[in-house]
Amino acid sequence: MVTEKKQQILDTALLLFVEQGIQATATAKIAKQANVATGTLFHHFSNKQELVVTLYRSIKDELSQSISQDSADKVHPSDNQVDTLKSTIKSYWHQAIEWAMSHPLKWQFLQQFANDPQFKISQQQDVMTSSMAFLVEAVEQGQQQGVLARLPMPLVLNYCHYHYLAVTTLFIEQPELFQQPSYQDGAFQMFWQGLVTKP
Repeated sequence: MVTEKKQQILDTALLLFVEQGIQATATAKIAKQANVATGTLFHHFSNKQELVVTLYRSIKDELSQSISQDSADKVHPSDNQVDTLKSTIKSYWHQAIEWAMSHPLKWQFLQQFANDPQFKISQQQDVMTSSMAFLVEAVEQGQQQGVLARLPMPLVLNYCHYHYLAVTTLFIEQPELFQQPSYQDGAFQMFWQGLVTKP
């Protein structure tokens, strides 16, 4: 369970990381702005890297929960395996985009983390595998059915992650494009084409 002080530190760290950059933000400044002693910060997090990774994991978990709670109600099963799988993944995709548009600060932190050389791609994939298990399961099912290309899962997850960041960057910088169905549908179609088995 996250205590009030720990959450206070995480919330303050998010604001400062987005404002100043992850590496440019000192733990002393986070503690000061969060109105806690530096010792209290290190009681909850052994070092800055643990604080950053904890924040990253909590945001990814929040994103995951926003998708998995609603998606089952929005998917309409079909006798066609391709249509059913595409509908499921499209539902996940659109909800993830909507979450980013509603949480620009948290999205910006995810973008910073993804581009910070201090944090390896393998760390991001480990978090994605655990927090987005339903997506991994859908991809594996699609591969077994022959709908999706049988590509290594780390490659697929990396593709999903960076295509998502690229599309949400465009939509957040130019929100009027997000309102246009041709851009929303086109973004998903590009994403889907990168996953499916080619004839």
